[in-house]
Amino acid sequence: MRDQASSLRALKANFDKIVAKEKAETTEEFLTKIRRASPLSAYILIYLDSVKSEYPDIDLWLYNLSDEPSKLYLWDQANLISHKILTNKNSNLLSFPVLPKQMAMLDLNGKTDNERFEFLKNISKTLDKHSEVWITIKASEISYYKYLLESTNTLCIMLPDKEEAIVKGYEVVKKIHTLNLTSSISLLEFSSKSFCNQPYKSLKIKNVAKQFLGIDLYLAGVVLSNNKYFSMINEGNQVGMKSIINKENNDFICTFCENIVNLRLGTY
Repeated sequence: MRDQASSLRALKANFDKIVAKEKAETTEEFLTKIRRASPLSAYILIYLDSVKSEYPDIDLWLYNLSDEPSKLYLWDQANLISHKILTNKNSNLLSFPVLPKQMAMLDLNGKTDNERFEFLKNISKTLDKHSEVWITIKASEISYYKYLLESTNTLCIMLPDKEEAIVKGYEVVKKIHTLNLTSSISLLEFSSKSFCNQPYKSLKIKNVAKQFLGIDLYLAGVVLSNNKYFSMINEGNQVGMKSIINKENNDFICTFCENIVNLRLGTY
């Protein structure tokens, strides 16, 4: 009897798999349900993890870069926010809501279509009521996250107050350049001082990138040690990060979903 019962259970499990496969949502069906006229714009903050340095707490300065601080959302894929703050459920201490690192992102190319669809539906639902999402990633993971980078409006490289940040920052610029992304690239400098005369590291990288790569970088500004934000004048009288961010391209969710469901992950 036990063998018969085991056989029946195995038969039923196999039948359930066949039924589930037949009812599985196709890529085309999933994409047609994604809202294209989304007000959400997305920006990447690239953390130079190759440079040992501490940054000011992100919740004390990020709102300065935002055009609509009240609708800002942080997707902290680089784990910059204190783990203790999130685990102790003290997120009310932050200036904006935070989506912690999504571990599913590390193995999306190993998931089934339905698992990827479910992940994307949850992300879409989480971000649905916000107009801006700022996503942190580590510089060492840029190649892996190309599908994410090419879905966003602006890429912002965070330059710590270390001399090696010039070389490491330029290396990131070169890496982004080789990926042939259409997003604008900006440089956000951090200073250990409470005042700022000139953005030394940003200007250095900007000039070298113009000379050897033929690309124009934007100066996003400087975050001082007292968390105050100092914006800088760019070409065309653009001032600071708020003038750099592009609000015209708000297809983040659509592009992000298309990149993942078409599974270009494995080819990046």
